[in-house]
Amino acid sequence: MPIICKTPIANLTRDEFVVRDDLIMKCAYATQNKLGRLCEERVYENELADRLRAAGMKNVMTQVPILVTHGPFAKEYRIDLVADDAVYELKTVAQYLRVHDTQVFNYAMCLGIGCIKLLNFRETKVDGKLRIVPITPAKRHACRIITEDWKPLSSRCQLLKDHLTAIVADFGGFLEASLYEEALSSLLSAPETRLTVSSNGNERGTHPTRMLSEHIAFYVSAYTDDMDHQRPHLQRLFALLPLKAMHWINFNHQDITLITLTQ
Repeated sequence: MPIICKTPIANLTRDEFVVRDDLIMKCAYATQNKLGRLCEERVYENELADRLRAAGMKNVMTQVPILVTHGPFAKEYRIDLVADDAVYELKTVAQYLRVHDTQVFNYAMCLGIGCIKLLNFRETKVDGKLRIVPITPAKRHACRIITEDWKPLSSRCQLLKDHLTAIVADFGGFLEASLYEEALSSLLSAPETRLTVSSNGNERGTHPTRMLSEHIAFYVSAYTDDMDHQRPHLQRLFALLPLKAMHWINFNHQDITLITLTQ
């Protein structure tokens, strides 16, 4: 199995989650009242877990690992808190960002569950944000790879497409773009390289790039708005780098588009 969690976690209905959440939120408020708003996440995590056990919850675990694998590639995620099958991600941030939603949806889809909640202890009062996963496992594995604007410029380019196809077959879609990028980078032995950015013949700095071969790179994104709006910006960046071609892989829900940009 490409995604493994050795800790059994049931897929709770929303009503089942809410029943557990009532007690968990009471303990979260008590935790913040005790510790204040300035501690690190792990401090709140440990205090909350102890309070939940004392309140009678039977299976309370912290830092629960999820292992995602594909061939020799492996990546481990850790879930902050699981309490009687209710899953929580703790934060100590000024405000929630889109990346936090992306993170918990990624965890939930890896686990095959429909409900997961964010808890932010930095707010005046603990701010809980319940997220409901709208994607079924069947839909996650019904993705299509669109290659109308892709050009296999070398055997390495074909290998990129082959690995992408196999990874999507294993993982499905809708997960974090960084996961697919890391898997491809590992399988293709393409570590992050910083290339010089040049404008008007002058060096302006460097930019991190995944190199497929000497003058060909690949870039992974998850733009869900109009790709035609994003393409000019990527084309501008590409023109500033010492590259002949760049393969752009974009994950947009069920559509995974592979495009080749050339100078």
